[in-house]
Amino acid sequence: MPTQHHCRIPNRGSVPQHPPLTRLAKGRGRLAFGAVFLLTTPAFAGPWPTSVTYDPGTTPVAGFTDPTTALGAPERFTGEGVFPGAVTMFNPAFGTDEIVSIGEGGHLTVSFDEPVQDDPGNLHGVDLIIFGNTGFIDSNFPNGQLGNPAGVFGSGLATVEVSADGTNFFSVDGLADGLFPAQGYLDVTPFQTTPGIVESDFRKPMDPSLTLSDFDGLSYAQALALYDGSGGGTPIDIGTSGLTSISHVRISLADDGDAETSLHAEIDAFVNVPEPASISLLLMAGLTVASRRRRRQS
Repeated sequence: MPTQHHCRIPNRGSVPQHPPLTRLAKGRGRLAFGAVFLLTTPAFAGPWPTSVTYDPGTTPVAGFTDPTTALGAPERFTGEGVFPGAVTMFNPAFGTDEIVSIGEGGHLTVSFDEPVQDDPGNLHGVDLIIFGNTGFIDSNFPNGQLGNPAGVFGSGLATVEVSADGTNFFSVDGLADGLFPAQGYLDVTPFQTTPGIVESDFRKPMDPSLTLSDFDGLSYAQALALYDGSGGGTPIDIGTSGLTSISHVRISLADDGDAETSLHAEIDAFVNVPEPASISLLLMAGLTVASRRRRRQS
């Protein structure tokens, strides 16, 4: 029988985290292979999943089998202590405490305390974003120049299914680890070795109508313009499943039946896209805080 893990960690909310805190959060609760643990989740539900079950399958990448790395916010800074660098579309997360690998016949299932709603009013109609470790190939290293045609590395063929009850799963359009590579900051160079200051928005989905060919021959600056402030990730419209609300997402990689292959896919994080009303409330709250601060200063 394949080794199974079930993990649950406290939700860390939607507060942006600087690289050292992100690393600690993603690495928290590291477990030995086959371990099981359960922790209480606070009442506040954020945009990230709060529990995970995992079957690594037969061909996961060695050392990348900690499912808790799929909980919490996507990585903004990677490679600490080895080859530190900002996460960019050319430099994806690669740490053993940052991504989890799914091998052939394996699956990873995460659960949200706050259900993901199918809302056509969401930006581009996207309800869920999945972050892997796909990256664009730099044809003029280290300047971040996309080739013509543009190419990617690290993409996987894992499928995405969603469920409202954790029992009945339905497929959705899109692969788990494809377009678009993650981008942690808006003010860093493609292979910058220090964190940026201006963080991208991991809750802002990319336009799913964009394809790889839209990036053909683009410079880093031109590609960033297409991202339009987004942190990247694979955009998912859960409505393609026929469900209006889901609380569980399952990533699976089929066994191709070929003993000569060793297929795998890597996952960093999942994000529940905010409903337009939630964004408005957050903006209003921010304006209220700013107004009170100005009055206190006066």
